[in-house]
Amino acid sequence: MKLAITGKGGVGKTTLASTLARLYADEGRPVLAADVDPDANLGLALGMSQEEVDSIVPISKMRTLVEERTGANEANKFFKLNPFVHRSLSSSISRSDRSSGSTIRI
Repeated sequence: MKLAITGKGGVGKTTLASTLARLYADEGRPVLAADVDPDANLGLALGMSQEEVDSIVPISKMRTLVEERTGANEANKFFKLNPFVHRSLSSSISRSDRSSGSTIRI
């Protein structure tokens, strides 16, 4: 299942996203939570420390990875709509909830 949460500012998108991520992870489902808000707070909502959140490198700063996964480069400005993402998951930050044993990747 893929789920995207959008809407106006201040309506609870981060709260909803973090709640759903935790609920699905508690059910044993694999969860990949991505916060694309410029004022990213999803990591904090999931219980990460400020230091952990600060260590996350935004995808917009990973030009080489984006070019590799989407096929875009200086000669080709078009992106694949379904880029390969499997290997990038292994370099993501995992957050385990000790009380439930669930794991959420950010």
